[in-house]
Parts: sequence; structure tokens; C-alpha cells
Amino acid sequence: MKNEHPPTIIMVNPRHDGYTVIRKKAVTTAASALGLIVLAVIVGRDYAGSIAFRRYGEARSRVQSVQSGLPELERYLLKAVHTWPRRLFFEELANLYFGASLAEIQSGTEDKRKLLLDKARDVLLEEVRRYPAAADGYSNLGRVYMIYNYPYLPYVAKGREYLKKALILQPADEYLNTNILAVMLSQWEILEPSEREYVWSRLRNILDHNEAFIPKILNLWKKNNASIDDLKKILSADAELWPRLQKFF
Repeated sequence: MKNEHPPTIIMVNPRHDGYTVIRKKAVTTAASALGLIVLAVIVGRDYAGSIAFRRYGEARSRVQSVQSGLPELERYLLKAVHTWPRRLFFEELANLYFGASLAEIQSGTEDKRKLLLDKARDVLLEEVRRYPAAADGYSNLGRVYMIYNYPYLPYVAKGREYLKKALILQPADEYLNTNILAVMLSQWEILEPSEREYVWSRLRNILDHNEAFIPKILNLWKKNNASIDDLKKILSADAELWPRLQKFF
């Protein structure tokens, strides 16, 4: 007759002269029970975080402005992040602080704007710590450092380093290439020689693999009311690159 019992593990019991038989079935049952408990905790926390995030979305749709609704919006997002730290929750919380800081530039105070940028920075630093392979956290950190202490902008170089880190992680991303290169071209006069060479290198790579990015960079440049003649002057300085770029102007 076939033995229906699972294989057993024989362990010496130092308190007795014989052996104590411990069946694998008991061990497996305990492990399965523990696994179910852990899974239930994970699912419960994920659900609670999602509920808080949904309430944030509902509140966002009814508030008149980010500034007026900030306390309520922040409360829901903080609960979502602390309950279950999804990357989406970090991104939205950082965007909330960043958007509120931009509003403070127009009609608020410098101290409050700085506080909001500090909060956005701290959220994003935690995001990249938890999700070091995700490019968005680095690009958003770069964006935060770009406007620190506006209009003096003492941290733009640090911001560019985070932007370049994002492109290392996602070198073919259209949004990142378009926006980051447009930003660096707009700061051409303050770029170090190595950073200018970085821009040339990225543009060569784009022309080699997907030159459709170039018109999008030009359109973004135009949307910021920058002079196309200034951009042509920058790009024509590279004798090797300019002949390949002329057709876009």
C-alpha cells in the first residue's frame, strides 16, 4: 500500500535516548500560515494606502487651488505614503509640494516656498532611496534644485547632475531627453565645458538613433519664448554636429 505520509526529518533529541520524529507536514503548515498572515498584512496596507490616495484625488478635484487645499491634500498623501510606500504616492506628494512652491513664487512668501521645496526634496530623496532604479525620482529632484532660492538659482548645477542621472537610467526616454536637453541648452552660458560636451554627445546619439526628438526640443524651446537665433548660435558652434541639425531650422 502506498505510504501517504510526507517524508520525515529525523532529529536527535538531547533529552532522550531515542529520536524525535518531526514531520515535514507540520513545518510546511506553519510556514504556510505565516505566509498567509504576511500576505494579509501586505494586502491590507496596500488597500488602505489606495483608499487614502483615492480620497486625495477626490479632494484635488474639488479644491479651488493647491494653496488653499494643501493641508487636506497633504494629509491624504502622507497617509498613503506612510501606509504603503508606493512610488506613485511619493511622486504625487512631491508634485503637490512642488506645485505649491511655484504658486508661492507668484503670490506667497520666500520662507514658505523654501519650506515646500524642502519637503519636496525630502520626499524625493526617500523615493530614490527606496527605488534607486527609477528615473522619475532623479529628474524631479533635478527640477526641485533648479528653482531653489529663485531667482538666484545657486543649486542649478546640482539639479543638472540629478537630471543626467535620470538619463543614465532611461537613456531613450523621449520626455526626459526633450526636457533635460532643453533645460541644459537654456543654461548654456553657465555650463561647464564637460557639460557642453555632454549636450553635444546626447544630440549626436539622438541623431543616430531617433532624430524625431530634435523638433520636440525646438518646440519646447519656442514655448519658453526663447530666441531660435540664440539656439542656432549654440548648436552651430559644433562644426561636426551643425550640418546634421540645419535641416530642422
